[in-house]
Amino acid sequence: MTKVLPELDEALSSEKGFSLLIKGLPGTGKTILALSAIAQFGGADALYISTRVSPNSLYKQFPWLNECILPLNVIDATKLYISADAQFGLQTFPEVLYSRLRGIKKPATIVVDSWDAMTAQIEDSKRVVSLQAAIAELVRESRISLILVTESKEVTPLDYLVDGIVVLRNYEIDYRRAREIEIKKLRGIEISQHKYPFTLKGGEFQSFKPFERRGIEKQRRAELVPNTETHLSTGISDLDKILGGGFKKGSFNIIEAGDNISILGYQSLIAHMIINSIQQGNNCVCIPCCGWDERRLRRGILPFVSEEDYNKFFTVFEIGSEKKEDERENVRILKGDLMKSDFSKFIDFVSSLEPPVMVIIGVDMLEYPYQLKERGKLGEMVGLLSRLMTDMRDAGNVGAFGMTPGLQLGRELIHMSSTYLKLTVLHKSVILYCDRPETKLHCLENVVTDDTLRIKLTSFV
Repeated sequence: MTKVLPELDEALSSEKGFSLLIKGLPGTGKTILALSAIAQFGGADALYISTRVSPNSLYKQFPWLNECILPLNVIDATKLYISADAQFGLQTFPEVLYSRLRGIKKPATIVVDSWDAMTAQIEDSKRVVSLQAAIAELVRESRISLILVTESKEVTPLDYLVDGIVVLRNYEIDYRRAREIEIKKLRGIEISQHKYPFTLKGGEFQSFKPFERRGIEKQRRAELVPNTETHLSTGISDLDKILGGGFKKGSFNIIEAGDNISILGYQSLIAHMIINSIQQGNNCVCIPCCGWDERRLRRGILPFVSEEDYNKFFTVFEIGSEKKEDERENVRILKGDLMKSDFSKFIDFVSSLEPPVMVIIGVDMLEYPYQLKERGKLGEMVGLLSRLMTDMRDAGNVGAFGMTPGLQLGRELIHMSSTYLKLTVLHKSVILYCDRPETKLHCLENVVTDDTLRIKLTSFV
């Protein structure tokens, strides 16, 4: 995660002089973005000029500013509409700002929040435009980064004069609030992505990068999250907190992924569940989703566990595979033609293992090979799964079913589940939330260091 956007990082840290206009309705996070930008790029020369709140209120609301901006560098602009400095005479604040910008000798970052309030005292609109043009040109010539905050939704002459414009908006996903920032223009900067999701968690602006599927080239550690007496851990501490401890023993849980990018997030979640089970010496049994098999799972799991433990505690059932069971010691084959025979074999195997067992099933691998759209077959599969659920509940095992929207079997399973997790995408970032239990939105990120891999979930605030 980066504090502000990569494109803004390039624009505001170049020391070439850049004027940025931050636009958005009240409550969209304009002030927090401006404060986060000045904290990241401002340095000792940062100056925050506010018409909204006094310096004391600002530091109480955002205590992290004490580590970034000296109190003397925050100015209450409500007292500066008419300058008391004799050398300027009776000038409006924009005229005072222009005069003082001319006197700055070294790179500086200045925020004016809000520009609307600063210019409201000038009745002549032509004079406002002239001053804005003069300030924008002065910024380019003097290596100053000037950030102006406005609540104007309309396109004004200022939009054409500044070097960059970003617009902040509230966004809704399934009746839950997210946030997005759109880059309208950044003169001289290559825009690789024009919209990003962001959060204001902790009173700071944090944008989210596109979800990255991490290739694991060497042995690494994955966070071990212990099971409890009542729950099996998902292997992701942030997710366990959201779910109240993980997956409750004896429960049946749905993870729904909406499209290609969110499916990558689903695969990351499943990998952590498998790894965490193996690390604790618990059995894990899996019917992979379409497009996955044991060999592909092996490549993603073995960098984090020993091959001995992998073969001992992890078993994969492949449906319709032409390979023989004895080719790989942890693979079982289901023919895919006789549903009752195949699934009875699967249920009996799970029941033979010492609990707690993590059972992971890709729903699409049940729907398509067994042709559940044919009359009567859907009901038969639901009956078999009900039997599996009863056995798991009695033994204290946990089921995690992965699915995509629109599957007939999926609609039946949702009603039977204890937990209903959803994954979707917002501007290339993977978003996770729960319908059961109901939660807010979280951004899901893979975090890779030199020796560890973990999943981080950050809530939208």
